[in-house]
Amino acid sequence: MRRILPTSILLAALIAAPLAPFARAADRFTFHGSGWGHGIGLSQYGALGLAQEGWAPVRILKHYYTGVRVQRRDPPRDPLRVGLLQYRGRVTVNAQSGPLDLALSNGTHIETLASGRTRVIEVVGGRFRIETPTGELVGDRLWGSSTRHLQVLRDDGSIVRVPEWGHRAGRGMLELRVAGSGSAHLVAVLDPEEYLYGLGEVPSSWPMAALKAQAMAARTYAYQRAAGGRTGCACHILGDTRDQAYVGWDKEVSTDGDRWVRSVADTSRRVVLHHGEPIATLYSSSSGGYTENVETVWGGAAQPYLKGVCDPGDFTSSNPNRTWEVSLSSSEVAARLRSGLGWSVARVGAIKAVRRGVSGRLAQVRVEGRATGGGSFSATTSGWSLRGALGLKDTRVWVNADRSVTGAIRREYDRIVCRPGLPTGPQRGLAGGVWQRFQRGRIFQKGAVAAWIRKPVLPVYLRRGGPGGSLGYPVSQQTKLQDGRVRVRFDGGTITCRSGGACSVRT
Repeated sequence: MRRILPTSILLAALIAAPLAPFARAADRFTFHGSGWGHGIGLSQYGALGLAQEGWAPVRILKHYYTGVRVQRRDPPRDPLRVGLLQYRGRVTVNAQSGPLDLALSNGTHIETLASGRTRVIEVVGGRFRIETPTGELVGDRLWGSSTRHLQVLRDDGSIVRVPEWGHRAGRGMLELRVAGSGSAHLVAVLDPEEYLYGLGEVPSSWPMAALKAQAMAARTYAYQRAAGGRTGCACHILGDTRDQAYVGWDKEVSTDGDRWVRSVADTSRRVVLHHGEPIATLYSSSSGGYTENVETVWGGAAQPYLKGVCDPGDFTSSNPNRTWEVSLSSSEVAARLRSGLGWSVARVGAIKAVRRGVSGRLAQVRVEGRATGGGSFSATTSGWSLRGALGLKDTRVWVNADRSVTGAIRREYDRIVCRPGLPTGPQRGLAGGVWQRFQRGRIFQKGAVAAWIRKPVLPVYLRRGGPGGSLGYPVSQQTKLQDGRVRVRFDGGTITCRSGGACSVRT
């Protein structure tokens, strides 16, 4: 799955700086990550997990897009032009099921293709050369021009297959527009709602709440994009992961495709609005548990509706990218940075987070090592640029330190909606249980109980030896009593703290 991946913003600046002796630098880097994509807006696997928990579609959308409303709106473009192929010199059209008509946009009829017939279309000198599979020239001439476009018109029920695109069209029509002396753009021209029927963004077997949330997010994105249009494609929106993955008729006839079509129909013309206008409903495959502010990932202006939020549904067992690891040698990292960013680095000794976003994603990174010409090397770049150069799935990554939140601790972390903040250390085992440190306290887990312990109880508990001491592991949550006191029960006793901070321990 795509994702909507605008051009990364490179912040690299080479700086001469002293470096610790290279012998003490890392020889290998392990990237412990979670999520896949940019992590902005709706997380598709997160929406799946929330739907599995019973969340309704509008609630899902309002969770990922801050301060929005969902209402009906008419599309800004009708029909919608979807860019399938750009700057192609040759396109094959096959009447897979039912007849097709080839015609020019001025109404000139070229020929009718019977079901099963194929035509090869080439652009020669800014005109269209149409051949049969045996090389015969249709009409003994070239057709069209930069103003007379070649159209592939379907009868009701006819299906067009385009091998170069890799999919079939069963809605609207196809049009080829001259883009140069030897190339053309292929676009699908169709009703905006029928465009949505062909989006291959999520499996059609997912719960209807997740499908409907996806349908409304995709419709809103299409509205917002179509209002401005695209350049270099003769289209309003691109049919690949630069915008949204349009796979045409193949989606509708795939397994459970009727469920996806129904989710689109049931949410007809409903879009996500902020201050009355459709928003840029960015979305990605998986957030890794927390989405990110748009400006942290790509720079530029902040958007009030694209703020990072806790994503408690993302850890669903269906998500193959809820956690992942990539291990590279120092030399491999350097080679990828030379190729991807043009840096003159021979070997990398350290990768340091300069700044992280609210989700923990790398916003700015400093890389240190040895330069190709000798001497020390130091450079700073964005986390997004580093991700692209190294081929990582996401920027929510920890280098040589696995701080991933998983298992029972993750379930508790999601239940309390990420309130402990970012993890500041790995999970550790002790006395038959596990615990993990966060910005605000720690989560301890043993058996069926996972509990978030923080001030004022946590300092007292740690002074008594924590889970390895006489109190053992917590058997209750940290609870505020009616009189204002805070209490936690443990295997071996109780800690109770008054509002002023004075605590008592009973064993």
